[in-house]
Amino acid sequence: MKKRSILWKIFWVIIIFSASLIFFVFGFWGIFVNLPNALYAHIHLAITFIVLIIVGSLVVSYLIRKILRPLSLLTNAAEKAGKGNLDQHIDIHSKDELGVLAGAFNNMIRELKKMIASREQLLSDVSHELRTPITRAWLALEMMPESSQKESIAGDLKEMETMITGILESERLRNGTIKASLLPLKVSVLMKKLSEQYRYKSHRINIMPVNDEIVIAADELLMMSVLRNLTDNALKYSPESSKVDIKIVKQSDGSTDIIIEDSGPGIPEEKLPLVFEPFYRADTSRSRATGGYGLGLHLCKRILDLHNAELQLSNKKSGGLMVRVKFEGIN
Repeated sequence: MKKRSILWKIFWVIIIFSASLIFFVFGFWGIFVNLPNALYAHIHLAITFIVLIIVGSLVVSYLIRKILRPLSLLTNAAEKAGKGNLDQHIDIHSKDELGVLAGAFNNMIRELKKMIASREQLLSDVSHELRTPITRAWLALEMMPESSQKESIAGDLKEMETMITGILESERLRNGTIKASLLPLKVSVLMKKLSEQYRYKSHRINIMPVNDEIVIAADELLMMSVLRNLTDNALKYSPESSKVDIKIVKQSDGSTDIIIEDSGPGIPEEKLPLVFEPFYRADTSRSRATGGYGLGLHLCKRILDLHNAELQLSNKKSGGLMVRVKFEGIN
């Protein structure tokens, strides 16, 4: 079908409006000027003309907004896709430039999802295949005499197992093998268990008092995994002499925020949107001092997606990183 230009649509709207205005002026001018009182006729003509201009402008504005409305849909979808949400589809059936642009956007999203799915499937397949040789390596290592070399090899194998476990965990979250049992859960219960797990580091963690009435819909085991990961990151990148602050904020709209603040170096602003990608690390150095393979935040994001919760990261003006987990209110 022949493509219809959006400029032609706007052009015809203006032409129709102008033609209607001209028809009115010439068609009704004689009626007004033939009225007994000329001043009265001109006043009526002026008022009618103004009303027509206002009504016509509103109609033209509405039609142009309707024509250009797909632009706002494309903008919103592009912003969401830029933040990692690729479940976007623009439903535009017009044959003009915006329709072509929407089709190109939909094709781009489909190709991106295919590429990501292929990459994740490859990582999953490789991880499964590595299980057997790593097990054999552990058996061979047990036969070696104690030495610094044996200790070093054992450390490498543990790191490989950690990485493989993270990849497979991400795959299970992606394909729906892991389900979140969302039940009413008191946040104070989560904070109490978190405090118990870090009791040996209580001098470095400051958990603010929590109201027992604050409740979220969550899977306790999965949420504890998220909180441990986020707390470990905060401790890892903060100076030993500083404290990690954890607080709960009940918002006026009914949502609940779990906020974790550290005193570390933070994350460069341009890298914040990328930290949820698997294997992405803002510091790029994969040393045992900081550990990790860039899978922690990725897994946290996947788990929180199951909870319909948001994970937001921002740098504090005073220095350090603020991590906010936002839960919707329970009806």
